[in-house]
Parts: sequence; C-alpha cells; structure tokens
Amino acid sequence: MMGRQHHHHRRHTQPCTIYLAIISCLLLTHDTPLLSVLAGNYNQASAKGFRFVAAFAPPPPTHVTSRLRSFDLAATADDRIESEELEYKSGDYVHSRRSTFQKISRVSAASLALLSSSPTATKAIDVSSVAASPQPVEMKLFTDPQSLFVVNVPKRFYTLRRTAKGDMPDPKTGKGRRGGTIFTAGDMAKAEVIAIERYPTFVMLEDEGITPSGDLSTFPSIGDSITLATLLYLRRERDKPGQSRTTLLKDTVTVSEDGKTLSFMLKAEIDVQKPELLMEQMGVTELFRITTAKATLVDGQIMAIWASALSQDFDGPDGKALQETVESFRALEQQPTGA
Repeated sequence: MMGRQHHHHRRHTQPCTIYLAIISCLLLTHDTPLLSVLAGNYNQASAKGFRFVAAFAPPPPTHVTSRLRSFDLAATADDRIESEELEYKSGDYVHSRRSTFQKISRVSAASLALLSSSPTATKAIDVSSVAASPQPVEMKLFTDPQSLFVVNVPKRFYTLRRTAKGDMPDPKTGKGRRGGTIFTAGDMAKAEVIAIERYPTFVMLEDEGITPSGDLSTFPSIGDSITLATLLYLRRERDKPGQSRTTLLKDTVTVSEDGKTLSFMLKAEIDVQKPELLMEQMGVTELFRITTAKATLVDGQIMAIWASALSQDFDGPDGKALQETVESFRALEQQPTGA
C-alpha cells in the first residue's frame, strides 16, 4: 500500500514539474544557456517533458534586443544553479518539489526583473533603418621636397612627385613631358586621381590668345572668374584624347577674399559602350566624373590642384576626402628662380 501511494505521488509530481518548467521557459528571455540549465539540473522532468517544453517555447526573437545585459544575468543565474547542483551531488538527496519550485521561481523572477528594468530589452529595433555609418577616409600630409606646396591626401593613395629634369615643366613655358603636372596621387582601383599643375600665368593667357597686361597678381584683375575657370579646365582638357564632354558647374565658382584663389567644380560624362552591361554590374546606365579644383596665384605662377572621382564615389566619404585635399592645398611662395 505504501509503495502504491509512493508510486501514485511520483506519477503526479512529474507532470507538475513539467508544467512549472513550461511556465518558467515562457517567462525567460529564450536564452539557450538558461533552457539548458533547466534541462540539465532538474532531473525530475523527463526528456519527453522537455521536448514538449521546447516544442511550445516561442521562437528566438528576430529583432535586435539588449542581449548583453541579459547574457550577464543569465550567466549569474547559471553559476548559482551550478553551485547548488554541486552541493546536491556531494550531499544526500534532499530536494523536494518545493525546493525545485523555488529554484525555477528564482530564475523566472530574475528574467522578469531584467525585462522590466531594461527598456531596450522589450523594444524592437528596425535593423533595416540602422545603417552602418561610413568611416571617414584617413588622410596623410605630403610636403613637397622642393617646398612648392603642402597638401593632405588620402593615406591609401599612391603619391608621385616628378623631379626628373624632363618631367618638370619649363619655368618659362610651363611645359614638360607631363605638361604642367608636377605631382600625382590616386587610387587606380577606384579611378580616383589628384593632380597638381604649375605654369606661368602669362603663358596660360598667351595660349588662349590673350595679351597679358596690367596686374596679374589676382584673378579679379585678370578677368571674369567664370571665364578664367573655363580657360583653366580647357587647358587641362586639351591634353586629353577625344572630345571633351566636361561642364563647368558655374554655381560652384568662387574667389577668395584676397583674390588669389579660384575654386570651382566640373562634371564630365564618360562614354559607355555597353549601357546594359553597366546596369548589370553597377546599377546605372550613365557614368559621370566629378572634379573639384582650386587655382592659386603665387610668384607669377598658377598652381592648380585637381581631384576627381566617379559620381557614385564622390557622393560618399571619398568625395569628402577629395574636397578636404583641395581645401588643404597651399602653394608656397618661392624666389623668382622657378621650379
């Protein structure tokens, strides 16, 4: 009779424990470590019962929640239960249905306290709206070894300062094997280029059929700013093969207060042979190159910097870096002996 009652008591105890485990799991934050602890420590629930719990447990949340603090609390609960389990293994079996219920209740209460105290734990975050902010381009300072200029350029860019006698532009004509270019930097993989030119002011005017006269020390004294910006970019485009499809963005033309610096931007359309292939690879059917430029008058010379990139790159961090490069450019005064 005693054995039958004991058997009857165990038969009712086991479902009760399973139901308590179900309630606890539903209250938890669905962290796998906690569920594993319950399954490993409370052996009064059968394997079949825990399979039942897992089947009815809600799926893991698909949104981002504050899981770091939840994990810390879960780890604390795991450590406490693990220490109690070690005590259980080292001593006599004294766990009753009441002690089991107390353990489950402590874990459930801790999880509920976490959910109520952390506002971000219960608040879903739209991951699609949280875009990773682009990192700024790291820059480096380049100081001209001949002390003609200083400029900041993106650190990843290669730099080439032309020093060979034939490569340097002639002080009188402003022409050399590389035209008037004395410095080049860029990232060929992304078609981003920086170039610095140097040539006499009167040479540019003579090449355009203009007789230089009067004060040539400031741009306003030479002529209209938009006209001068056009002459500058046409001189540069003249050395390029093919027909120029570059447009001066007139609303970007500005002159500094001292009249010695002229800034402007250009937009050039690039010929595309296979628009459908371009659409497949880049999602566009047209390509444009954006150029930001600045010309400075110093010691009877024009020193101009040009920085360009494809429009889709110019609209991002690379464009800001190129604009920073142009703004940082400083032409240094020299003795009239030339470069």
